[in-house]
Amino acid sequence: MGALAERTQGQQLVQARPQDRLKGMLTKSWPRIQAVIGNNMSGERLYQLCVSTINKEPKLAECSPESVLSCFMKCSALGLEPSAVDGLGRAYILPYGNKRNGGVEATFILGYKGIIDLARRSGQIKSLHAQAVYQGDEFDTWEDETGQHFKFHQARDMEHTEKTLTDVFVNAQLMTGGFVFEHMTKSEVDQIRRRSKASNNGPWVSDYEAMAKKTVIRRVFPYLPVSVNAATAVSADETTPDYTDVFKPVIEGVEPPQIEQAQQPSLDEEVSHE
Repeated sequence: MGALAERTQGQQLVQARPQDRLKGMLTKSWPRIQAVIGNNMSGERLYQLCVSTINKEPKLAECSPESVLSCFMKCSALGLEPSAVDGLGRAYILPYGNKRNGGVEATFILGYKGIIDLARRSGQIKSLHAQAVYQGDEFDTWEDETGQHFKFHQARDMEHTEKTLTDVFVNAQLMTGGFVFEHMTKSEVDQIRRRSKASNNGPWVSDYEAMAKKTVIRRVFPYLPVSVNAATAVSADETTPDYTDVFKPVIEGVEPPQIEQAQQPSLDEEVSHE
């Protein structure tokens, strides 16, 4: 292909609507995408989720289609839909600048409910609870010869006053009868927040308590009996999944399924998921 033809093709790709770019890449790479996500989701459903999320996070349209699809593939592989779709706060897909190339890429972010969900799938955890402590709550921790202990009692007269978060803790009861406990102060949580590239937008701004709970759960996660899949997912939090091999040209002779025209909603329209 000549230089002029390559430039023209590149310009057409940039000028194409985000949903068309996603559709083209999804159709071309579907066999490899399906190898990653299994039968968890159809191509049409994956496309609809992408477009619906872009409707609610318009800046995702500025991200590379590879990064957007990669994040959705990660969600599908883990069985966690983005919060922009189901509202459960288990996972987020948000746009962030890429320092390496100066562009914008979609980033996969786990919510604390998503981490708890992944941990419980091992079947080795009886209960896993994260708690935010506010000024006025009764909270204390201590350790003696019998082990580590904590006491927590939520204040009942704080409902109608402005509350100040002071601590977070997580308590996991294991099927073996043991337990895992971890506590962090707000100052410790904020130190972790400052190291996050998502510190000034997204859930850190809109759902601070949830992110504080997630922070303490992540600290204790290496000590929980969880699957390799769950541990890998948590370690890859706040990154763009690397599915480079998936988006290489499909081997000739493989015919990926076509997405029907009727299944291609506009970015200006909300997509129904009923």
